[in-house]
Amino acid sequence: MRVSPLTNTPHPPADISVDRPDEIEELKQRIAELEAENAAQALRLSTKRTKLLEFEAMVQTAPVGILIADASGKITYGNHLVEEMLRHPIHFSENVADYRAWTAFHADGSKVEVQEYPLARVLAGADYSELDVQYLRGDDTQFWLRIIGRPVLDADGNRIGAAVALIDIDRERKLQDTQQILIRELNHRVKNAFSVVKSIVNQSLRYSSVEPHVRRTLDHRLDAYAAAHGRLMDTKWQSGDFRQVVADIVDHVAPGRVSYSGPAHEINSGEALAFSMAFYELATNAIKYGALSVPEGRVTLTWELQDIDDVPSLIVNWSELNGPTVVKTERKGFGSFITNRAIALETGGTVEMDFKEAGVTWTCIVPIEEE
Repeated sequence: MRVSPLTNTPHPPADISVDRPDEIEELKQRIAELEAENAAQALRLSTKRTKLLEFEAMVQTAPVGILIADASGKITYGNHLVEEMLRHPIHFSENVADYRAWTAFHADGSKVEVQEYPLARVLAGADYSELDVQYLRGDDTQFWLRIIGRPVLDADGNRIGAAVALIDIDRERKLQDTQQILIRELNHRVKNAFSVVKSIVNQSLRYSSVEPHVRRTLDHRLDAYAAAHGRLMDTKWQSGDFRQVVADIVDHVAPGRVSYSGPAHEINSGEALAFSMAFYELATNAIKYGALSVPEGRVTLTWELQDIDDVPSLIVNWSELNGPTVVKTERKGFGSFITNRAIALETGGTVEMDFKEAGVTWTCIVPIEEE
């Protein structure tokens, strides 16, 4: 008797379903979620890649060299301008100690130590660092380089590294050196001019009937103007410190007799010359006729910065005390012109002079131009 081969084929248990449609649907839904997540991740990666390419393009086209280091001090990136400026391949230093591969010198010729570089300073905690150095290029030439460093922060504000910009300032420094030479030469020539003018005045008045004190007054006025001029030459003829302008005159004309105080303030060259001449006239008048003509007399000179009718202003006050009784004269000489009209015209301010019985007071209010 032949037995069919299908007779012994096992049958699936009655409680197991072959189709399981719920599980299949769940798998499909999970696959769809994974595909959507992958697509979103791919989009994020693409966006980051685009931003990275944009950043690299921006850095490569920047007109300065740029170096970036991680938190350990390892230099991880540098744009092409670094190599062009320094004329050697970028040293991808492993840490701050390895910055010795970069060779630079201070203005005095001393070598820049690794911890002095702005990259190292920022990594050590500084929020900003700037340093001008003479850098030794790969071809053994040197040039002036400005290095500016700032930290690199993550999204939470944590410091994860530092970046520096390298700026070629060689032309700028050479122009400054040339300017200094020209200023010194100009100063020398102007001093000679003052000496010639004084000589001409003295020779012209030697055989005249002019009193000796007149010649001395002219000499002193020229000296005061020359001193103010020399001070401005030392500051590149752009501005002068107001306190120094005061000291140059009153400490010379009336040493120890005038007390002065006020905040730090820079004035332009024209104002410095005008105030110098005004203080000279006030001091010499005080010595001849005012408070400084008697032992008990004294002078206070103060200045302050405050708004007047919403305009930032410099207020200067000269006060004489304990001097002889003041007698106002109607005669208007050179000194009056200097202390009133000349300084008002030069500074654009206002001047008030009061001949009080207790002593002369002189107040000058100058508007401060905003830069």
